[in-house]
Amino acid sequence: MPTLSIITPVYNSADYLAELLGSVARLRTPRQHLVLDAASTDGTVELLGSRSDPGLEWVSEPDRGQTHAVNKGLQRATGDYVNWVNGDNAYHSEAVDRAVAMLEADPSLMIVFGGIDIVDEHGATRRRYIPARYNWHRYLYVGDYVPTETIIFRRSLLAQVGLLDERFRDAADYDFYLRLFHGQRVERVAEPLLRYRYHPDSKTGRDPWLAQAEHRQIRAQWARGPRDRAIMTGIDRLKRTILPRISPWPRPYPEEPDSSTRAAQDSTAAGSGRGPQNQR
Repeated sequence: MPTLSIITPVYNSADYLAELLGSVARLRTPRQHLVLDAASTDGTVELLGSRSDPGLEWVSEPDRGQTHAVNKGLQRATGDYVNWVNGDNAYHSEAVDRAVAMLEADPSLMIVFGGIDIVDEHGATRRRYIPARYNWHRYLYVGDYVPTETIIFRRSLLAQVGLLDERFRDAADYDFYLRLFHGQRVERVAEPLLRYRYHPDSKTGRDPWLAQAEHRQIRAQWARGPRDRAIMTGIDRLKRTILPRISPWPRPYPEEPDSSTRAAQDSTAAGSGRGPQNQR
């Protein structure tokens, strides 16, 4: 049976972590769940200590931030496949099992990703987002339409791409997955793999433009000349100008959507071109 290594960086995550742990425990796929806690003081450590979940491994110690914590997890991962999921989200367990089985059935397939059900801080589902099919250039030029925490990849790829770059405060995942995806066969799973929780304390809500600025810097590293750089700059300017006018950005749903708004969101989710990003 294949093994899935799950990496979860947390800090003061007691309010939501139990739901993630429960969803991991329901997986049929054998797993190694590495929870890297940054010396929480809110009950997270006590919650972890009370669990007897198969495969759960955790440590609570100061670190240099989320990226450092994920890197520690990548270095300790032993599974055939790897996924990074934050502590305020939760799996659709059966869908994750199917995604791992999809990789296991096709040795040429290196990476899969899928959709998300966006929930609020109370756990109510507010929107379903199914990303468009994978396209390398779309991911490079537009970015963030692939929900990061749904990405499941073969651990063998780490030997080629290394770890996350700690220079980036809020976009190390984008830099990492650009390197990971490049030249590999990647497929979309057209169902939600994750319950993504948007809440006021998430980084997306606090400083949405920090990640966008770092994304622009990361894209520039892949530019092949002035034309590529001009396109990247133009897309970034369009996003900054248009997104706040046509959507509740950075929120992934209006604060109090009525039924017609919610229906419209659901019908356009697959082509919206961006997925929300959650952080530690």
